[in-house]
Amino acid sequence: MKKIMITFAVLMSVVLVGCGNNTYQSEIDEAIKVMHDEGLTSIEKNKSSIYVYDDGNIIMVDDNNYKRYVEKQEDGTYEYLRSSKAEKKITSKNNTDYAEKNGKEIKK
Repeated sequence: MKKIMITFAVLMSVVLVGCGNNTYQSEIDEAIKVMHDEGLTSIEKNKSSIYVYDDGNIIMVDDNNYKRYVEKQEDGTYEYLRSSKAEKKITSKNNTDYAEKNGKEIKK
């Protein structure tokens, strides 16, 4: 019985560590795709700072030249959002759900 409990505990630890990956990668990839569809093909995920707000509803991509935003729509797709509208919707720029720079997570 002890062996079963120890095995179970080890397996749960492995599962929890494995599930600790960023949950926003698919949203970030979709945001980059939307920007490419808008003609902003020079934006690269690994050469930009990316900030996720409001549980993934707004994503900002900063390529060191401009800050660009996408917003999640009711149907789950993302659309390009003008900066002035996005800045009004973001209540606190310092309160990100996730952030990365050049493809690496920025720890809070």
